Amino acid sequence: MPAKRTSRTSTQAQRLRKENAALRKTVRALMDRVERAVDNQGTPFSWFQAAAKLEETVRARTRELELLNDRLKRELQSRREIEFALKQAKQQADLANQSKTRFLAAASHDLRQPLNSALLFLESIHDEALAETDRSLVRRSRLALAALNNLLGTLLDVARLDAGDIEANVVDFPIAALLERLGPEFQAVGRAAGIGLRFRPSDVWIRTDAHLLETVLRNLISNAIRYTPRGHVLVGCRRRAQGLMICVYDTGVGIESAHLEAIFDAYYQVPSETRRNNAGIGLGLSIVSRISNLLSLERVVRSVPGRGSLFAVVVPYGSESQERAQGRWQTAGERRSRSALVVVIDDNEDALAGMAAVLQKWGCRAVTATAATDAVVQLISADLEPDLIVSDYHLAGGLKGDEAITEVQQEFDRRTAAAIMTSDPDPALRKSLQERGFVVLDKPLNLAKLRAMIDRVVA
Repeated sequence: MPAKRTSRTSTQAQRLRKENAALRKTVRALMDRVERAVDNQGTPFSWFQAAAKLEETVRARTRELELLNDRLKRELQSRREIEFALKQAKQQADLANQSKTRFLAAASHDLRQPLNSALLFLESIHDEALAETDRSLVRRSRLALAALNNLLGTLLDVARLDAGDIEANVVDFPIAALLERLGPEFQAVGRAAGIGLRFRPSDVWIRTDAHLLETVLRNLISNAIRYTPRGHVLVGCRRRAQGLMICVYDTGVGIESAHLEAIFDAYYQVPSETRRNNAGIGLGLSIVSRISNLLSLERVVRSVPGRGSLFAVVVPYGSESQERAQGRWQTAGERRSRSALVVVIDDNEDALAGMAAVLQKWGCRAVTATAATDAVVQLISADLEPDLIVSDYHLAGGLKGDEAITEVQQEFDRRTAAAIMTSDPDPALRKSLQERGFVVLDKPLNLAKLRAMIDRVVA
């Protein structure tokens, strides 16, 4: 409403200025008429008549001009007051948005720490050793925690988009590298939800921001699983003239055509009795839309109620670079594996226990410590050298994970591969860590991404 009122005030001010100009033009015309009358008649009496008439007309027009100017001044003052109020409202909104972002960042860190530990403990469980009833409970627990993790990630994504602090880092990379990270994670979620999930491989290289595209695909796949009570979800790629169309098909409840655009609005949910109670809060597709706009990606959506939906984004093609020859973008089928020695530094004992259990399940050897000094002592005592160092960013006593990793690396006089775990959404921090050679892992951990990193360092 304030914006409309400001526009209306501006229109009124322009109208008053036009009326003022018209009155001035009238006065000039009267002056010209009197002068012509005097010139034509030339007698003193006619001069007197013309002067009297002019005086009366000028007095009336002057009064009109004064009233008009008073109205114009009042309108301009009102406009200044409205603009000042709008400026104050914007400042208050900016402060509220900054407070919201700081709160979400702090709350996310506090909530994700125990969530990270819970996910690690669940992952470390060997399902085949459980009774069928217990396996079912474990699957449902994984599904519930995955939903909670997805919700926290969605809230953080919204906060970052609202704050406008997301910058695209466009690079060329193979889509296979991204799909291989997502596959194992979401296949576990699909199994827990009782549906089939398949990923079709592709060897195409694309050009965009890999992290932001991953966020888009995560939201699309999560939505497909959520709204498919039975059946299957398929993630695949199709070549198009303008780019690679990355598709997520499902055999779910479908969406009526009247809702196909509105579903990309924040908090919009399609009213339907067939949808599950855990249908989310209506933010996932709005994030897809905003990131697609940021990256200039075309969105595609088709749906048939009762039969399923297709959601896709079209991404520009990239070119295979020298990075492939250097092994940076190797895929799972191209890697060799051996047992890796992984050092984990975290001041949370539950997180350490969970990481150790997961790494042992994967066939890795884990050295866990709450500080760099403790890790170094364990390594030297056993005459070991690490293949990978993983540290939480915020450690006890105000220490930072990058400092702890550097301390361990210096002890062995070589640049050991390293990753930082953090729930801090600050893009400047993440960019700084990446520029210094650290891989940034979000908390709760994307275990598929960690597994892929271990495969790379031991290849």
